[in-house]
Amino acid sequence: MATVGMILFAGGAFFTLMNVYLSFIRYPVHLALGGTRETYRWVSGIPLIGSLILWLSIPLLSSLGLKWSAAALSVFDTGGIHWFVGTMWWTGQLSAFIRGRTSGE
Repeated sequence: MATVGMILFAGGAFFTLMNVYLSFIRYPVHLALGGTRETYRWVSGIPLIGSLILWLSIPLLSSLGLKWSAAALSVFDTGGIHWFVGTMWWTGQLSAFIRGRTSGE
């Protein structure tokens, strides 16, 4: 089981770090290399997958340090469900989203 946990950890870390790169690092690098906003092509990562795989790896990992690393790394997955909920809360739309889901709209 520990091998499966490590494979899941590696895959989740890859997707999470890819999302972090695409969200925060790629644009400043483009500008630093002489690019402009007009020439920048915005691309999206793969939402939810990185943090979901990391969360699935936690019970399968044998090392407590790796378990904490997976949990901490999942926080940085900009496409994770926790970012969606946090953004909805921050913009004041979470209660409207919940009401819409529960009222069948």
